[in-house]
Amino acid sequence: MEPDAYLTHENLEPMRLPDLKEIFKNYDRFDIGAIGEFDVSVIVDQYAGAEASHALYPHWRGGYYYAARPKGRPDAPLSLLYVSRWSNAEHAAEFAAIYAKALSKRYERLQDAPEDGKQAPIAALQTLTGKREWLTEEGPIVIDAQGDTVVITESFDQQVAERVEAEVFGAAAAK
Repeated sequence: MEPDAYLTHENLEPMRLPDLKEIFKNYDRFDIGAIGEFDVSVIVDQYAGAEASHALYPHWRGGYYYAARPKGRPDAPLSLLYVSRWSNAEHAAEFAAIYAKALSKRYERLQDAPEDGKQAPIAALQTLTGKREWLTEEGPIVIDAQGDTVVITESFDQQVAERVEAEVFGAAAAK
């Protein structure tokens, strides 16, 4: 946890996990774990530079990931779920934009999903709120930033991505 958040007794509700076993029943789990402040600082530093990292990582408030492959397809691309919570919606939107901009460095073929074709180009993003979708050589990518939470799915089918978003954001709304 960020030391300032601890010292000011910031009240952080535990992050609720969706029913991963049920949602990913058609996938073989590869790995699951927490993403910490250090991990976030490295990601932001790698894709946006040290200055952006130092400004943003203190606002991280929790995160986890789940990596899997479709059952019976060990050669399929690894699919990733990443959920992160931030001190406020502004910082969540900043992180979502940095992650989106990094996609062009991580994938050879990246294009807006057809329904997202009229959105601002990735390179122009300073913040990202709401839902954006892209298509890559490894499958669809969805970044959904709502309030202080960002949900990212990479290479999962649409039904799985939508179910994760519904459960994560439904849990956040129920607080």
